[in-house]
Amino acid sequence: MSGKNPFLGLGLASPFLSFSRAVTASGIDCSDLPAGQYLDLSAKKSFGIGGEEIIPRGVFVGDSGNKMYTTGEAGDGVDQYSLSTAWDPSTASHDGFKSIPEALQAKDLFFSSDGTRFYVLDDFYDRVVEYGMSTAWDITSGATHTHNEGLGLGNQNDNPTGLTFSSDGVYMYVMSSYLRYMNRFTLSTPWDTSTAGSRVQNNFPASQITNTGQETGIAINDNGTRFVIVHVQGDEIEEYTLSTPYDITTTTHVGSLSISSDTTFPTGCCWGNDGQYFYVSSSSPTDTVFRYETCSDGAYKILGRP
Repeated sequence: MSGKNPFLGLGLASPFLSFSRAVTASGIDCSDLPAGQYLDLSAKKSFGIGGEEIIPRGVFVGDSGNKMYTTGEAGDGVDQYSLSTAWDPSTASHDGFKSIPEALQAKDLFFSSDGTRFYVLDDFYDRVVEYGMSTAWDITSGATHTHNEGLGLGNQNDNPTGLTFSSDGVYMYVMSSYLRYMNRFTLSTPWDTSTAGSRVQNNFPASQITNTGQETGIAINDNGTRFVIVHVQGDEIEEYTLSTPYDITTTTHVGSLSISSDTTFPTGCCWGNDGQYFYVSSSSPTDTVFRYETCSDGAYKILGRP
């Protein structure tokens, strides 16, 4: 990954670049977007993280938009940033780094809703590593390893690359890129991965996610009725609806949206500000985090606009 070309948030060649058009929060008129689209790819901010992580994989924005976190394979840990303007990655400053020695190939990360726990997905041991924090949203002080949750399931969980949770912490979702399986685990105690029990699974067709063993990121909306997968093959966002909330066996494919003009290696994603913003981490052509914005009627939606 040589050249850097920031697009939406984290550029390596320069400390920050912003290409956002003049809009106010939730002020994008949906009718101004291409047919069927809720996500505005031109309303974007970016910040380069290559100074901290040259193989970025996952991204998470939390603490009411005041903190951003990334993980990757070069450092096998988590970097924390403060955003001087909430939800805006172009205003990021690096707070510090937390090494995660239990994750030898860190692929994705997530935080509990109260910011007192975080999770790192490890591709080397096929497991989710859980940490607790004495200070909410601050990985730089008092973060303690509490549990490793092995994923099992043989090749149905090989190459786990995407991790997300339901908004209440009852369900944990892991995307395995090797054979395109997604598994949902039920946690009998919310946010406690040591209580992971029953599981449901979905296998996505090659016509939608066409390559195996490549990076994928996943994100689900706040009521479990839509989720997205970003993946390297095609440099696309795939969107799905769920007829039964949180049940990945009830999915319908909405469509695909290319982001190849900004990234040729998208690796992770997350939602922010109640679905107004969608973040994508990228490792090529630059080590960058991009933020896109949904239009006024499109919270947590990418495609499917009438």
